[in-house]
Amino acid sequence: MAQSSRHSGARAPHLFIVGPCAHGLWAARDLDGSAEGVFRTRKAAIRFALVEGGHDNIVTLSSEPVEPSFMRSVS
Repeated sequence: MAQSSRHSGARAPHLFIVGPCAHGLWAARDLDGSAEGVFRTRKAAIRFALVEGGHDNIVTLSSEPVEPSFMRSVS
């Protein structure tokens, strides 16, 4: 009798933070650093964060500035 393994096929959701960034834009950044983006509207940033990677994610909105890694200064 052949053994079969059970795979749920579901990936764990990523945790994204979405907030305003420089020049009136909006940023969405995965807290583990695997994905990020800058968008013209809050709606676009939230949409990206919700479905990035082909699965549902958890999104937290921030009132504090959220700067993507490529816009942060290196010290």
